[in-house]
Amino acid sequence: MKRLLIPILVLLTSCGYSFQGSGSVLPPDVRNIYIPLVDNYSTERALSNLLTESLRDRFERFGVVTVVDDISQADAVLRAKVLRVKRDTRTVTSNTDIAQSFDTVIFLGAELRRVTGPVLWRNPNFQVSRDFGTSSSEVVASSADFVGSTFGSSSLARLDSKEISRRQEGETFRLLADEVAKKIYDEAVAPDF
Repeated sequence: MKRLLIPILVLLTSCGYSFQGSGSVLPPDVRNIYIPLVDNYSTERALSNLLTESLRDRFERFGVVTVVDDISQADAVLRAKVLRVKRDTRTVTSNTDIAQSFDTVIFLGAELRRVTGPVLWRNPNFQVSRDFGTSSSEVVASSADFVGSTFGSSSLARLDSKEISRRQEGETFRLLADEVAKKIYDEAVAPDF
């Protein structure tokens, strides 16, 4: 078994493949990162905490850098801001024009800067988007997003469309926050292969 495993690992690493978290594009002296509360210029106030936690979780996950609680301990600071949130109706019922699903788009900017000032990475304008259903007929209870969500299919039948919409939107924001954190980490820290 060892004889087979070693050549496979050599082949994978020589072709540019690597396990996520195994490297960094950051200078070697940047090991501690401070991530303050995400600035939020939208009306969705919960996004600040949600995005901040997702960023901290993502940056801590692989051990390439350490997220510190105080800027005095940091080599660099990651600042992110929500520029705006946009919702568009995706589908409506034909006879009542009631929205059945929405597209949600979050527009953001972020930068990683040394504590001493120089910018290490910046993306001033990017977006993430996702759609969600607002009624039980639009929610696919067998989808991976729903199965991993915070409410189960047994409660779906007991909820009215407003409660379904509210919960689906909350879950959508959670998924979008994770997507934002992954995108920022991949661009700012992960090696580009």
